[in-house]
Amino acid sequence: MKLIAMVTVVAALGGVARADKADPLAATLTKLAAAAKCSDAASPMRPWCIAADFGKGTAPALPRKSLVGMTVELEDGKDVHDALINNVTFVAIAIDKDGKVKLTDVKATSPEETQAVMESVAAAAMVFKGKADTAKLPKELSDYVKTLKGAYKTKKEKGSIAWKGANASQLRKVGTFYVAIEKADNGIWASILTDSWE
Repeated sequence: MKLIAMVTVVAALGGVARADKADPLAATLTKLAAAAKCSDAASPMRPWCIAADFGKGTAPALPRKSLVGMTVELEDGKDVHDALINNVTFVAIAIDKDGKVKLTDVKATSPEETQAVMESVAAAAMVFKGKADTAKLPKELSDYVKTLKGAYKTKKEKGSIAWKGANASQLRKVGTFYVAIEKADNGIWASILTDSWE
């Protein structure tokens, strides 16, 4: 009788352990929410709360134009707050008429490009904060985004639009914006995007 009881307890504890096994993506997004101080309405990093809500998003119909926004690299074991300060850059998702997509992050290679990227990130952030209706990009970056082409077929999968390019990626709509999660060997890239740009 005692042996049966002990086996039952061990089995129950094992079930709890399996049920509590952390989802790595959910854990990272929880850290992102904490770093962005999503409980503070005055936090300057609140746009990242959109990405933190990826789990609440739904698989969208792909918009007719490319998406633009900002992306952050979140490496496993690294400080998320530091990443939000130092690892953010401009990003775009090209969307073709046939539904093929491609995610491109823009890394500056000159002082002029650095300025354009910073201005584009700031313009997108104003839209995410609700302080602008349209992200007005510097002409060179706006023209560049318009040249981008999709490359990868998409499919609806587990509540997301998913594709496999250089890395497995998924897109969801959170409110009026879009969130893309791209897997990397040592973490993820989290991007928040809008189709309201020029």
